[in-house]
Amino acid sequence: MGLTTTSQDAFLGSTFEEYSTHFAYQDESLFHLLFEKNQDRIKSKKADIAAANLKKVFEATFKLSAKIGFHEMSLRDLSRETGLSMGGLYSCLTKKEDIALMVLDIVELVSNENNEKAAAQTDELASLEMAIKYHLYSSTLLQPWFFFLYFETRSLSLENQAKSKAIEINTISTFEKIIKSGVQKGVFDVNSPYFVAHTILIVLQDWYLKPWKNKEKDMDLEKYSKYLFIMVKKLLQI
Repeated sequence: MGLTTTSQDAFLGSTFEEYSTHFAYQDESLFHLLFEKNQDRIKSKKADIAAANLKKVFEATFKLSAKIGFHEMSLRDLSRETGLSMGGLYSCLTKKEDIALMVLDIVELVSNENNEKAAAQTDELASLEMAIKYHLYSSTLLQPWFFFLYFETRSLSLENQAKSKAIEINTISTFEKIIKSGVQKGVFDVNSPYFVAHTILIVLQDWYLKPWKNKEKDMDLEKYSKYLFIMVKKLLQI
């Protein structure tokens, strides 16, 4: 059975299929965006070549960092894994840390867009459902990116570590504000909106940080989304 939205009207992207169709940050579009946003780091001025090289770099980085850690990974490791020469790597990177900065940029961009769209809804239940589903769907489509940033934030400068942590803080804050608004209107009955908001994020993160657990229980995305929102409604006492 397909999922149905719990709000009165379905919103754009209320199913994973629909969200995926409109999600701009995937496939070739994603790497062309990275090229456009990082002209100060990328020497190559040929968009298609640079985007193709960036795709190789990120796919190899996610593979290597999962095995040996980003800190231990060298550009020579990356060169061997991608098949690019060192010159080819330096045409789209100035240093290894650029990779982590680009990941931060994309995850921050996607998360902020998701939160802003959800917060703009007037119905609190629909707003919270959108915030939850958008986070779940985007972190599924960009699972290696979200996974990498969570575990490799320590590889960033202190300033950028703060930016990475702010993504989580802002997401919790978005959930919390929606819940508080619902409490004020008498729609939700919650003692601690922050605690519920924080709990929601923990469950969302578990989806993309430990996917092996859900595979063992035959828990696919559709089931996870459905059961998560059932849990949330119980926490909201509705």
